[in-house]
Amino acid sequence: MKTKKDGIPKAFTPYKQEEVNLILTLAPTHGNVKNLAKSLGRSTDAIYTVYHLAYSGRWLKDTLNGMGDSQENIATKIARAKKKLGIFIGHEVK
Repeated sequence: MKTKKDGIPKAFTPYKQEEVNLILTLAPTHGNVKNLAKSLGRSTDAIYTVYHLAYSGRWLKDTLNGMGDSQENIATKIARAKKKLGIFIGHEVK
């Protein structure tokens, strides 16, 4: 795990909603991950993790079921971004 000592300016800094929205507007390709990591001051592993959490619907759904709407964490920010952007991958449509 990389830290600020490794040259990652925003290591362990909570994501802003705008950052999550930006990440999820781009396709999860290796090139996009590298560009996002450099632009946002995050590690590539951190960007990959956001994509993984966003597109593994079971984890996100189970996590959100135990939370209230007022909580501000990465799971709720990802859920808001997916809803705003119209991303349905990772959720079962009934």
